[in-house]
Amino acid sequence: MNTQKSFDELFNESIERLNKLEKTVTGKIINITKDGEIFVDLGYKADGIIPKEEYSDDENKNPNEEFKIGDEITADVIKKNDGLGNVLLSYKRVQKRNEAIAEKQRRIKEAKEREIRRQERAKNIEEFWNNLKIGDTYTGIISKIMDYGLFVDLGITKGLLHISEVFWSKDDKLEDKFNVGDNVEVTIKSFDKSENKINLSYPYKGENPWYEAVNKYNVTDIITGKIIRFAPFGAFVELEKGVEGLVHISEITGQKRVTKPEEVLEIGQMVNAKIIDIDKEKRKISLSIRELEGTSKEYGYEEFISKS
Repeated sequence: MNTQKSFDELFNESIERLNKLEKTVTGKIINITKDGEIFVDLGYKADGIIPKEEYSDDENKNPNEEFKIGDEITADVIKKNDGLGNVLLSYKRVQKRNEAIAEKQRRIKEAKEREIRRQERAKNIEEFWNNLKIGDTYTGIISKIMDYGLFVDLGITKGLLHISEVFWSKDDKLEDKFNVGDNVEVTIKSFDKSENKINLSYPYKGENPWYEAVNKYNVTDIITGKIIRFAPFGAFVELEKGVEGLVHISEITGQKRVTKPEEVLEIGQMVNAKIIDIDKEKRKISLSIRELEGTSKEYGYEEFISKS
């Protein structure tokens, strides 16, 4: 009995194995041509070939720089016979698929990490609100400066420090005292967890100068102050920093009819006025310029009116 297989039997077995080729195969490189074609021993009668255009979409990539004879390479089977008896292979398809898999794994990993961070933040937020108490002091970072107040980052959330909590005088400006990024010590004044709102106070505001002024000034006193702003009903006069009084439009002058205070007064102008009322409960001081007209306390006010 002849145990040696005939050429036809070997060829048929090779063809049968070839027909059973997987979609993706791995073999050893037996040659790399100068044109960039890669020949691969697949362990079959037929060799595999990876044309240059199936190696990479990047024309500048050279397989001679990345592989050498004897290296293993994995590729997708495009055709089991390219017409010349070789198995047509694609290396770039495997690379693209691996890149897609790696990208998917990266996204899955990032999504898991984001979810972990989200859960940790949710836990920290819940603990923050549960432990928050009125009167607690925090050191935060100023994230935004508005005309009406400062937004302070407390780490977990932000709170609003209203300008009235910082200054007694309405003429002071926050940007003159603070900068974005500054650390600032604040106290919890009130909060609403459902609305995610925190109102803050400033522990270094100091005593209200108005209270000292109550004992310093009396009705009928004559003061010298500066016009700081107008309203339709009168002019506000600064007696000293943090203390102001109102000259009602009817108390500006008796020499002419005034419909707007700016008709006869100017911002920044120094005037003499008489204190006609002090309301301690409402912290209001009422002034009159009119009552000084024609007296030695007028100090040239009549001359100002005549030039208007």
